[in-house]
Amino acid sequence: AAEVLRSNGGKIVVVHAQGAMHVLGQHQANPVMVNRGLPTTKEWNEMLDDHKEWGLSLEYEPADPRSDRDLKEGYLAVLTKN
Repeated sequence: AAEVLRSNGGKIVVVHAQGAMHVLGQHQANPVMVNRGLPTTKEWNEMLDDHKEWGLSLEYEPADPRSDRDLKEGYLAVLTKN
């Protein structure tokens, strides 16, 4: 996906209205159908560090899955092309 973004400012938006905790619950209930949870801030940062060729940075960090913010806002991560 990073390859098709406009350079300098293109964005990838990852969203789940019910939040990361909901996805973790789905994973626990049916790991065949939902093979993992949504990436945490730490996981995004590790992924982006491992793939500098993508030219992406994490502009907006997702809420922790067990936080009030995740319950209130859902999951939102925004990646920006550098």
